[in-house]
Amino acid sequence: MCSNPLPTLITVEKLMQCLLGNQVEARNSAPGPDLNKPHVVASYVDDAQAVQRILVCELGLANSMGAAMSMIPAGVANDATKAGIVAENIAGNLGEVLNICVNLFTENAPDRLTFKELQLCGPKNPAPPVKQAVKYAIDIPRYLGGSLLAGSI
Repeated sequence: MCSNPLPTLITVEKLMQCLLGNQVEARNSAPGPDLNKPHVVASYVDDAQAVQRILVCELGLANSMGAAMSMIPAGVANDATKAGIVAENIAGNLGEVLNICVNLFTENAPDRLTFKELQLCGPKNPAPPVKQAVKYAIDIPRYLGGSLLAGSI
């Protein structure tokens, strides 16, 4: 069982600012991602390859994070979101962002975790249930913002 804590608001905001720009803002969000709409799930595993932590992003936020990483125009991210996909030219960048986000779960923590994969989910194959979760709203200037859930499995 993983004993690493879930990330704090300050940790989430600082990491997103480092990755996507100093103007990124994060705040606590009560509702979190709507699992009845397309969303992206990133899974983080322990040394035995068991999923211990996940990040769940609204699709718009996921496309925006991937696009903002390398300044792909917001319109490309918005079009992908409207189509219900992660754009091909955004997917690699999103994977890098989510890979680095493992640090949200490992900063000053005892257990080692690694990024395993990202998966586009929806109502028919939603994110797995979590035992504990924290929910944040992320605003990325010039891009769509959205909800992010960090959870323990």
